[in-house]
Amino acid sequence: MFDNLWDDLQDMVLGRDDPELFVPYEAYASVVDSNRLSLIGRPLNPADQSLRGVIQTLPMLWGMMSRVHGRILDDRSVQFRFQSEIDLATALRRTPWIFNDWFVALQRWQDFPRPDFLTFIDLWVQVRGIPLPYLSELTVSFIAGTLGPVLELDFNQDTSTYVAFIRVKIRLVFTDRLRFFRRVRFESREGAMIGFEYEKLRRICTNCYRITHQVNNCPFLNAHVIHDDEAEVLDVPVWEEGAASKTITDQTHRNSSDSSDISSTSPISQPPLPASLPSHDSDFIAGFQASRLVNPSTIPQNHFSSSSSDFKGKGKAKFEIGEC
Repeated sequence: MFDNLWDDLQDMVLGRDDPELFVPYEAYASVVDSNRLSLIGRPLNPADQSLRGVIQTLPMLWGMMSRVHGRILDDRSVQFRFQSEIDLATALRRTPWIFNDWFVALQRWQDFPRPDFLTFIDLWVQVRGIPLPYLSELTVSFIAGTLGPVLELDFNQDTSTYVAFIRVKIRLVFTDRLRFFRRVRFESREGAMIGFEYEKLRRICTNCYRITHQVNNCPFLNAHVIHDDEAEVLDVPVWEEGAASKTITDQTHRNSSDSSDISSTSPISQPPLPASLPSHDSDFIAGFQASRLVNPSTIPQNHFSSSSSDFKGKGKAKFEIGEC
């Protein structure tokens, strides 16, 4: 009886056709400025990150327990209200922040959020393996741009004193899977295997390589077998003169003019699961450690343990420059 009554209530209008109620600006004017001094946060792995834990932990990491008020907005996002622009900028400048070993995406409040609001995270990536004759700001930016929009480049080909790897800040859509390698070919016909190492990365799904869940919660575990005509096709950008440097210049200008501005890049749909991905933690760890590329000629023959026997007969006879 009660269930039937409840179903009848759900079907009723119950005020939906009543005249619209107008709320004047004076009623909420006092909170407009306070909201603009706030950050909206989204834990990327809600299964392992409680919202209450996020609003209690992040202010402690910022050292602003008495100057930040955190509150839960809905079942997947939180808000941090700051007392000063300096405190807000300090917290935002040191992103990404981590709670319970998973990232928390933070973005400044927007009165009218754009469609891609809170769909990305900015990460520093170490680019390794570019041969020295081709190491330049434009080369690094062009290669790193395949991961996402380049926001900042921590490298100057005339003054940098450390070039074992180059740090690049990219904007990553967090529903996309991470890539740790990219094969490149220079105009001289010399090839290289470039490695990408994501700073502060602690955990990742070892099945689909996304940063939004653990492998036991991976929605791609039971994905159907991909046929050749369904396989993912990677975008291969075409070099345009000055395009790489223009990307950094334009993005830097936007960041300096408006700290709440976000990229106009639309969210990228989730790519299909590749036909063969390592599903064991050991395979993933080995692949991740391989991103610290070394010169193969310096590796002694007994360097590999017996656990590498799984890869016998599968590797190449020759290593390319930067590949291990």
